Amino acid sequence: MFRLRFFASAGARFAVKSAMPGAVALAAALLGACAATGPVSNPRMDLDSHLLMAEISREREQFDAAVTHFLEAALISDNPQLAELTAELAQQTNLSDVGLRAVQRWLELNAEANRAWLYMGVFRVRLGQLDRALADFGNFVAGAENEAAAVARSIQALAEESDADAALVVVRGLVEDHPDIAEGHYGLARLALRSGDYDTVLAHSELAAEISPEWVEARMLYARSLLLTGSDENGLALARQLAADEPRLEVRLQYAELLLSSGATEEARELLEEILVESPGLTEAVRALAFLMLSDGDLDESRERFNEIRTDPRFRDESFYYLGRIAEMQDEHLQAMRHYSRVVEGANAVDAQLRVAQLLYVDLEDPDGALRHLREFGIANPQYVTDMLLGQGEILVRLDREADAIQLLVEELERSPDDGRLHDANVQLHLILAQDAVEEERYGEADRVLNRVLNSYPGNPSVRYARALLFQERGRLRRSATALEQLVEDYPEDAGFLNALGYLLTDELGRHDEALPYLRKALAAEPDNPAIIDSMGWVLFHLGELDSALDYLERAFALFPDPEVAAHIVDTHWALGNREQALQLLDESLVDHADSEHLLEVQQRLAQ
Repeated sequence: MFRLRFFASAGARFAVKSAMPGAVALAAALLGACAATGPVSNPRMDLDSHLLMAEISREREQFDAAVTHFLEAALISDNPQLAELTAELAQQTNLSDVGLRAVQRWLELNAEANRAWLYMGVFRVRLGQLDRALADFGNFVAGAENEAAAVARSIQALAEESDADAALVVVRGLVEDHPDIAEGHYGLARLALRSGDYDTVLAHSELAAEISPEWVEARMLYARSLLLTGSDENGLALARQLAADEPRLEVRLQYAELLLSSGATEEARELLEEILVESPGLTEAVRALAFLMLSDGDLDESRERFNEIRTDPRFRDESFYYLGRIAEMQDEHLQAMRHYSRVVEGANAVDAQLRVAQLLYVDLEDPDGALRHLREFGIANPQYVTDMLLGQGEILVRLDREADAIQLLVEELERSPDDGRLHDANVQLHLILAQDAVEEERYGEADRVLNRVLNSYPGNPSVRYARALLFQERGRLRRSATALEQLVEDYPEDAGFLNALGYLLTDELGRHDEALPYLRKALAAEPDNPAIIDSMGWVLFHLGELDSALDYLERAFALFPDPEVAAHIVDTHWALGNREQALQLLDESLVDHADSEHLLEVQQRLAQ
């Protein structure tokens, strides 16, 4: 699989296209309310002109221009609905300056339009004016009939913003100003869950549950936070009690999810099957079972379950992605490509298209087809164009066409020098060059590439991480550990950095007690990540907790049958005295991975 670590894609701006026709129709209906606001000879003609230009711009997919013309129309008309419409469209197109002017006009025409303050707050956040944004959201809450509902609506709007850190700052301020509203604490906890701040999740979900003790969702979130912070037994006990006291489907499904996260798969399976007996075909339960079967390695059953839910729009892209993964694991490459190609939205869209390119390039020996697929997908889906460029760049590098890869990116940077994602792609391309140098043991060249990119992008975490791995390749383990410790200090919630440090400490440096807390935190952040599950099993092996180690390792192997994980399981079975099982797994794994250094090292050691 390609080695890229992609950055999150920016939100697409093209949802406006479908909204515009209705927008024009509504604006046209408002024409009768126009009035001159200055010495304009024919305000009706000007208003018609701007609405016409808005429609022409929409047809040409020039959405920024379209919204700007709507603003000019709103400034002429004295009907607040046109200003409101313009604010909505400006929010969709991320034109914050235009949106701010539209909201101001809206309030000029209707001072009682309380919802305008909600839009105002969103635009202020996007413009980085966080203190003023907090005041705007405060006005929205103060003017609402139901303050609790207004706080919840404000947090919902902020949760949809791409700048999660800015949103979190404003939400914290909003909750501090309304400390007795449970919805505020609950919303803050949900937002903190998304960013991996589990201490905040724990504190504020508990406060929400204390303020509204009958609110089951708040108490269930508190149960989840207990699991995330290491109190598995208490979290599951609370969730179990909630499911017994309030046996609604939603509550029982959440309990089943927590059971899965904690590794209690059999109890989760029983509960999900019970739910499906009562509510046959319930999508959420089928989805949970699909993941459970995938985790257990039952690919046929998992595939059947994902096929059941792929018609549900909420899970369509996710289902096709995992159907592709299953087909790929079963060596059905054409079927895998068909499934992956249908994943056009959501968190898995980029990885799905990269997997199509990987299959074309490696398995079908069609590098030109791989390049063409990524290029065409990027053109058809502009929100992913940078990710697709980077995928093309890696293929070009693997074809020894580094100059073409760099030129591809340079041309895009010239067209869009302020596009942060293109700069991210530039970093990633140089990381690929460094990694290729490492694989060919040209360590000096890899070091020069990383130093060069660090000069252009000082402090970049991906480059710092690559340097830490380079230290490992060169046997400088303590320097690598120090570099990873600095990364963890700067990014304490990054599961990848936590896992890398914990694994190095236990696997190479024998510092098992130090490694354990890092790996526990990583696993709490990403409980279904097979690499982290393997690391947890491996540190428990070194600490002598062999039964627990075996549970983790076998779960990791079911999710990702990697030869290194297999080697860890062999070692654990051997230490437990399960010699026949150890040798059987070793022999089976060597059939598929005869060149694995991990398996060969275990084989040599056990033969002595």
